[in-house]
Amino acid sequence: MIESVRVDRAPPRVARTHTSVRIGAVDGLRAVAVAGVIAFHFGMGVPGGFLGVDLFFVISGYVITRLLLIEWRRTAAIDWKRFWARRARRLLPTVMALLVVVQLWLRLGALPELRATTDAQTVAALAYVSNWYAIFTNLGYWGALADATPLTHLWSLAVEEQFYLVWPPLLILIMTLTRSRRVLAMTAGAGAVVSYTAAAVLQGTDGVDRAYLGTDTRSGALLLGVLCALALTRDAPGPNGSWDRTLTGRRRALARSVFALALASLVALWTVGRIEAGWLYDGGLVLAGVSAALVIAYLVVAPGAVATRILAAGPVVWIGRLSYSLYLWHWPVHVYATHTAHPGGPAVIAAQLAVTLALGVLSFALIERPTRRIGRPMVLAPPLLACAVLVLGSAVLVRPAAPVEQQSDVTVHGRP
Repeated sequence: MIESVRVDRAPPRVARTHTSVRIGAVDGLRAVAVAGVIAFHFGMGVPGGFLGVDLFFVISGYVITRLLLIEWRRTAAIDWKRFWARRARRLLPTVMALLVVVQLWLRLGALPELRATTDAQTVAALAYVSNWYAIFTNLGYWGALADATPLTHLWSLAVEEQFYLVWPPLLILIMTLTRSRRVLAMTAGAGAVVSYTAAAVLQGTDGVDRAYLGTDTRSGALLLGVLCALALTRDAPGPNGSWDRTLTGRRRALARSVFALALASLVALWTVGRIEAGWLYDGGLVLAGVSAALVIAYLVVAPGAVATRILAAGPVVWIGRLSYSLYLWHWPVHVYATHTAHPGGPAVIAAQLAVTLALGVLSFALIERPTRRIGRPMVLAPPLLACAVLVLGSAVLVRPAAPVEQQSDVTVHGRP
């Protein structure tokens, strides 16, 4: 239940506790999300695995809003500049490394017909507008170019970052003016309804690309995560130092039943989902988002439950911590395999999984973890800017001649 928190002055400062603000089971849930996406892309018999992106969205909305609420209660304010600096430190170094590697591949060994589209994708990725580039160029997951564009998957990162340009300032504004979680919840709930409604309408008028990739049509899942955080985060740490609400007795038993239904819904959707199916936009995405939110809620309110213990197990959490790097590298690995071997064979799939895991581990160990430990994010600005300039120069200025087929007005690996 969302409680209204309305006061006439800023909230009191709350002393920091020694309890970690991370929730192991939620990190473990990221492992499930990335496994679904990879299984879908690698053709491993999970047709609805793309809904792992929706699970990621709900998790992200929950985690970010929870952190913002805790910061508000601890310090009576939210340092939005620090928030964005942390996001940049978390996301930019690894994605910049990916862009550098892809540009090197384009120049040293990729098929010439990949270059024009991938260079354009690179520019879009640098500006975090990959989703809108895909929409306006009809470059969707189901198009002829799907397996020939190594940066297509960055659309989801673009949606998240565009959302984060809007939501934290809006949260700060509402909390400053009203100091009411109820107003925040009403805003997030209304936004989710508008977003899912827009997806249904635009799928019928503008097509699947517009409905599936648009920031406006995909923010509903992020806002469901926001509602989770508003409902489950305390106003002050509990006796055990936790900021999270928990349930006992009959309420916990009821939550277990709801969790079972939500989990069954996700399993069914991941089993039968099709990215181009009209029913997905007429209610399927809503069901996927709500089910994901209910699963997260149960993991939070029932910390000792069997499902929570499974997802909080060390190996699962480890994969969850790697999920960002795994997500970034798995699609270029798949595109490379598509152009060098038959991508559907078991041996090739196994090789893709192995290479993705190896790159994910290296990326996490050499880039993600070290940069997270840097106390002053601005230290990263010069090397990141230098990499961005090099990548942009490579994508825009170093343009090879078009393939003979394209010079003859015949499009290769694309739509006419």
